[in-house]
This record gives sequence, structure tokens and C-alpha cells, in this order.
Amino acid sequence: MPRIVVSGLIFLLLIVMAAEYSELLLKYQAAQDTIDQMGSLVDAYSLVRERYVQEVDDRALQQGALQGLVEALEDPYSEYLSPENYRKLQVQVTGSFGGIGVVMTFWEGNIVIVDPPMAGSPAEAAGLQTGDVITSVDGEPLEGLTLDQAAELIRGPVGTEVDLGIRRGEELLEVTLVREQIPIISVRSQVLEEETGIGYLRISIFNEHTGAEVKEALAALEKQGVQGLVLDLRRNPGGILKGAVEVAGLFLPAGEPVLHVRDRDGEQQSINTFEEPLCPDMPLVVLVDGGSASAAEIVAGALQDTGRAPLVGTKTFGKGSVQTIYPLGDAGAVRLTTALYMTAGGHFINKQGILPDVTVEYDQESERDEQLEAAVALLRESLS
Repeated sequence: MPRIVVSGLIFLLLIVMAAEYSELLLKYQAAQDTIDQMGSLVDAYSLVRERYVQEVDDRALQQGALQGLVEALEDPYSEYLSPENYRKLQVQVTGSFGGIGVVMTFWEGNIVIVDPPMAGSPAEAAGLQTGDVITSVDGEPLEGLTLDQAAELIRGPVGTEVDLGIRRGEELLEVTLVREQIPIISVRSQVLEEETGIGYLRISIFNEHTGAEVKEALAALEKQGVQGLVLDLRRNPGGILKGAVEVAGLFLPAGEPVLHVRDRDGEQQSINTFEEPLCPDMPLVVLVDGGSASAAEIVAGALQDTGRAPLVGTKTFGKGSVQTIYPLGDAGAVRLTTALYMTAGGHFINKQGILPDVTVEYDQESERDEQLEAAVALLRESLS
């Protein structure tokens, strides 16, 4: 091999080695900086263990430190999960935990029951109603807790009791319910006007089955002659992203962006529809309000940004962040906000919400649903 070629190869090899060495050096320096910054925490931990007037539990200290670390983020969606709470979360995902049969949302600082309790559920048997505010669970006030944290308190093993504090108007109630396994039905639909062919479809929460349930409901409505649809996402607290993408895909062309996710490094990923839509041309109006959050905002934003449907109601909640759970061995886990999402049109909505195209306030004192009436009026214009 010619000497000049050998020299060139050696030069390239040295460049590669130098680059790898520099990368390793940077990683080492970053690790060393982290160790230096953690020194005061280690010193404080040792002082508490060795100098506090009473003997302390090491595990309690560890969990307290982890909780304080996450709470310093001042992010209501990031939290430390103790081993007990992490086990509860894992069991809930498998479906062996029970509930009471209500869908809740976060509304004006309160945990509020939306929609009538599910038929045959403990909540129905206890006489809980739409609009009831849950103020406490087993004597623990819910003030300051997120919707997820409140839901975790209410869920529990099937057959166990849970005590709820309820505020209904000016009346304060205490009710005891026995948890049961609850099949979640997230969709209900009906024909609103046979003469104009206007249908109504409400999604109360997004779960693994929502996409299939909406598809089935749309097919049934079309068989009944529905030509235009009101999609009600009011007081929908969100849920599983997969369900939101599937629902948006029933109205948008295949390959259309539904949302964009951006991490801390600025890396962006677009999530698109993946099937041909069931109702690509059906006139559509979407109802939203301050209780429409997360996955509900993803659907509403995609339909608004693409010009597929106008939004009617009030500004949405503004929950545009993605959480990831990281196990910590026998210390439990942390749930961290790891990314923010943008709507299909590239709008960040976290802590901002989505403004409707037509603003209509909801009057709780009125027997009429003026937001629904406004949506129906828009559809009549589209169908005429």
C-alpha cells in the first residue's frame, strides 16, 4: 500500500480517536460536575442521619429527598411515586383495581363529576350527580391535587370502601361507596334532529377503546341518516394519546399531522393519521370548554388547524405536556414531564389553551345548553 495512503488512514484514525476522547472527556466532566453539585445533598443527608436528636428511618429520608427534588420543579404533572403508589399505578394499568363509575375533570380549581354516573355503578347507587364537586377522599382534602392524583386516591382494590366528601351547590354531603371493576364506556351518541340529519357524539375520556367506539358510533349514526355531526369534547380531561390520534384520523386524510412533540433538546417528532378517514367530508362542529384538556385538546386543535371543523364554546384548559414514568428500583418511580406538544398547526398550548372560533359561555343556571344550540345552528348553515 502506498505510504501516502497509509499516512492518510492513520491521520483519519487519529481524528476519530481524538473525537471519541473529547466526547468521553465531556461526559466525564459533566458527571464530575453533577457529583460536585450533589455534595451538599450528601452532606445534609449524613448530618440528619448522624446528628438529629432522634434516630431516623433511612427509607423515609430517601423518599422525602426524592419528593422534594421533584416538587422543586413546580410542575403539577411531575411527581415522585413512593413504592406503594407506584405498585398501585402498575396494578391499575392491569385492570385489577376498582373505581366508582364516574368521569371527572378539573374545573375552576375543583374536581368535578362530568356526565351522569355509569349505569349500575357504585356512584349511581350512591346518587352522585353531574356537577358534584368531590372535596375529599377518605378524609383527605383534594385542594391542591391534580386530577390524576385525585383519581389515584379514589381508585383501589375491588370490594374496598372509599369515603367521599361532596359539595352539591350549597349542600355538603358525605357518601361511602364500595369500589367495583368498572368497564369504561367513553362514547355516547344520538340523533339530534332527524329532519336536518344532525347527530351528536360525546367523548368523555380517551382510553384504549375510544377510537373503536367512535368508529362504531359514527357508522350507526350514518345508518340513521346523519349528515352532520356535533362532536362534544367539553369537560373531557384527556387520556391516552393513541385514542386521540385514532379519533382525529376518522375525520382527517391519512398522513395528516395530528400533533408535534418537542423534547428538551428541541428534537421534534410529528404524529400523523395512518388510515383513510371514515367521515372525510361530513360537516362537523366541535364543542370545547375549560375542562377540555390534553388528548381532547389534541383532537380539537387538529380539527381546527386543518380547517376541518370550527370550535364552539370557551377556551380549553391548556395541558400540552407529555409525562414519562421512570422506575427507581425499590425506591418507587418518578413521573416527569419530558416533552411539550404542539397542535397540528404548530401552536404550543401548554398553560395557554385553544381559543374557539365561536365563543359561547355556558350558563349553569339555564335549562338550555346554549353552546350546543350554537353548534347545531352552524351545522344547519353547512347543510342548507
